[in-house]
Amino acid sequence: MMIILFLGTALALDPIARPEPPTPVEGECAKVYSINRGQPLPSPLLSPSGIASCSSVAVPLSQFSDLLQTEKWAKAISSQYSIKTNELEMEREWYKKKLEEESKPPPFLERPGTQRWFGRLETLVTVGVVAAGLVAAYQYGSGGFR
Repeated sequence: MMIILFLGTALALDPIARPEPPTPVEGECAKVYSINRGQPLPSPLLSPSGIASCSSVAVPLSQFSDLLQTEKWAKAISSQYSIKTNELEMEREWYKKKLEEESKPPPFLERPGTQRWFGRLETLVTVGVVAAGLVAAYQYGSGGFR
């Protein structure tokens, strides 16, 4: 039961934790504003004297679009090459069991040395029975038992 609990906890944890968001920079803008060509800058970005009231970064739209496409591509690659851990764990357990079975010594009667000795004894008994039969046949045929 404890193994299942630990295994479930381990699988539930994200292997690559999301980093904490950075601390806000002093003087940064409170939210995202769009800047359009030919339009004046949004009023929250400018102070009454006409200078910037907060700090921000303007990212070109094509680069932002490229970042979004790259993120979508990364998710697709990640899902395509995701490892099915359950299948791998089941396969690993199967190989462990197979290794344990193969590592156990065979039962006494199935060992090669025991089989050789049984074969030798079987041969001796067979030769003895055949020899006794031949001796009995010879004795009976020659009148030795009369």
